[in-house]
Amino acid sequence: MEEDLSYHQENYSERIKRLSRDCETNSMKENFPNWTSGNKEVDELIRYAQLNATQACDYLEWIPFENFELVKYVGKGKFSCVYSALWMEGPRWIWDDGAQEWTRAGPMNVALKRLDNSQNISSS
Repeated sequence: MEEDLSYHQENYSERIKRLSRDCETNSMKENFPNWTSGNKEVDELIRYAQLNATQACDYLEWIPFENFELVKYVGKGKFSCVYSALWMEGPRWIWDDGAQEWTRAGPMNVALKRLDNSQNISSS
């Protein structure tokens, strides 16, 4: 009997996770028209990552440059320039049931890369 209860609890938990993931996927799909990187291939990569995320924070997100502050040049790598910055909103943090949206963690230090020849990103 205990085994059966344990099985049903796990099954219920997995169903809740799946439903939550389905809601997240639909929410991200609805938001697709509201952003663009300006590059079709980059947009497709981000959308693919969002639609195939398996965890609440396991996804890519396009963040407009104006959402960063205190951008400072750090150095040059082989294929890019590296910068440090402060991402003012920060990543999604906690689901707000009342507002039906994710709250964000707030300011977070991040690294930015500007790829050399990024206008040719789809070229091999």
